[in-house]
Amino acid sequence: MATAVWKGQLTFGLVSVPIRLHRAARKERVRLHYVAPAEQEVEPPEPAPRATRDLPPSPLVVPPNGTNEDEPRQPAVEPPVSRITQSFRRPDGEGTVSRSDLLRGHEVAPDQYVTFTQQELRTLRPETSSEMQIVRSVRLTEIDPVYFESSYYVAPDRAGERAYSLLYLALKESGYVALATVAMHGRDHVVVIRPGAKGLLAHMMYYKDEVRAEGEFETKMSDVPPKEVQLAKTFVEAIAGPFAPEDFADSHRQRLEALISTKLARGEVAASAPVSKSASAPAGTLDILEALKRSIEQNQQMRQAESAVPRREPGRVTEIKKPKKRHA
Repeated sequence: MATAVWKGQLTFGLVSVPIRLHRAARKERVRLHYVAPAEQEVEPPEPAPRATRDLPPSPLVVPPNGTNEDEPRQPAVEPPVSRITQSFRRPDGEGTVSRSDLLRGHEVAPDQYVTFTQQELRTLRPETSSEMQIVRSVRLTEIDPVYFESSYYVAPDRAGERAYSLLYLALKESGYVALATVAMHGRDHVVVIRPGAKGLLAHMMYYKDEVRAEGEFETKMSDVPPKEVQLAKTFVEAIAGPFAPEDFADSHRQRLEALISTKLARGEVAASAPVSKSASAPAGTLDILEALKRSIEQNQQMRQAESAVPRREPGRVTEIKKPKKRHA
């Protein structure tokens, strides 16, 4: 089971249920970093567009004419690369700004901002509450799915199994779901608690003012002839079937993972170029592994220095020669 994102009491009436929330779903992506050839100095690239694009075919997928595919290939030697870091630069391009010195601003007019310090924003954030309180029970069909933001599994904590089962059975047999409120991760949340196949699930909800008004996308149904509607209904009924989530997959992620596996099999792996000690790094960016290596080196140097100093044997007095006096 994954790490709990919240732990506390779920209360309904005078009953308290110690529970834990575990994230039920998350987006799976292949993590990619920006890197550049070590010999070149480049500016950090612009963020990639959100639109999904097909990956270009690898130039080594198709063997050249006259070669045997069964023959082993020599792994390609990839040049070393350096990972690109990001920094905050001033508008005039002179110097960088430390993250601790940054302000947050809300644009109220063109080029005019109301600014806030990090401390001011922290005072506005609600503290994470230890209690999730049920305030209402409603029918699930009354809630538009557009309000659902994220989903969690609700697991009973120690000594909470009986009260947990009581709430689960009450909701399942009555056909209701529960609306609860909780402060978590710096925000106040409205939560839907509903019975699943074997336990309770929680769904964080958007607030009403966060959902776009339906009038912005109003459909003009009067423009559609009845015969076309009937034909469309026939098509919908023809493709009807049970919901099977395993029938769907992220084809873009699969193609990217396949390309990574192909490059690994060919040995097309670029090593990270060593960073020059003279290169100035921003404060706070020192890698932990590098710090450990430096500590080991310093410790070895100290030991070598200690071994170079002659040690006196026990019980032996070293004669100290006094300098001779010079006569005028």
